[in-house]
Amino acid sequence: MNYTQLKQFIFSYFHSNLTDIARDIQAKNLPESSKSILINQAVERVKNDLGKILIVEYSHIDRSKLFMLLQYCYSVMSFEYRNVVWPYEYMAFSRRNGELWERFCKAAWDHSLLPNLYRISAPSFHEVRNSFRDRIINHTQGNQYQHHIVNDVDSVFELVGEINMVEDEMFNLNGRNYIIDFKSGFGSNEKGNTLRLIAVGRAYKHWDPNVNLLFLVRQNENNNYLETIRRNNIWEVHCGDAAYQKIDELTNAGICEIRREAIDFRNDLSPKFWSYLVNTNLADYLNW
Repeated sequence: MNYTQLKQFIFSYFHSNLTDIARDIQAKNLPESSKSILINQAVERVKNDLGKILIVEYSHIDRSKLFMLLQYCYSVMSFEYRNVVWPYEYMAFSRRNGELWERFCKAAWDHSLLPNLYRISAPSFHEVRNSFRDRIINHTQGNQYQHHIVNDVDSVFELVGEINMVEDEMFNLNGRNYIIDFKSGFGSNEKGNTLRLIAVGRAYKHWDPNVNLLFLVRQNENNNYLETIRRNNIWEVHCGDAAYQKIDELTNAGICEIRREAIDFRNDLSPKFWSYLVNTNLADYLNW
């Protein structure tokens, strides 16, 4: 499908509702961080209003694809108008790009029509601990040292501390639990992130031995951190094209089509902003 006209309609709606707001925010005597919050809230409101319009006026388009397209266009506008009130530097742009790319991917689940797919809540680490503890008790029935063994297990969990089990996407498909961690890019603090990911993966395997853990990476990466995750063999790793194909396999939402037919940051962002991104070496982040 050619999404050109629909994109033009969406972008025109955003611009007509945001141009004056952005100008007013820019003129306020506020810290740039406060201006950033205000413009992000405004873009979010416009997106929500536009979603209601699209459902009615474009009801003939598959809803999953419609809302993934809206999420992409929202990303374009979010980048553009945030830069108006507070020009991006490397760290802020990298972080925001990761947030928006993740939200674009998650949109594939928002309106999936698969009947046996539903989102789930993360288990508490207390649940995981108790499940593991109960198995130890069952395995040591009749052992005279059971009490000491269980106490040692409790001591190990105290050393580990609480693990946050919340992940980027958590759902059940055809009776099987799936957990997804999205990764836009790798930064300087990846050792800690990698260790956490492995720890969370192990905790999930204790919670549900049959859980499918997926690590989806925006670009084709080849670095030590990614190889560590691959070698660990807890998370199933998919990068670049394979990550999008995996999303379609799980949701049947059509994200590969939207990516192929609609994503075009080079031409959808204003020439001035694109030049700014090129000159500051930020444009490569937009290789979605």
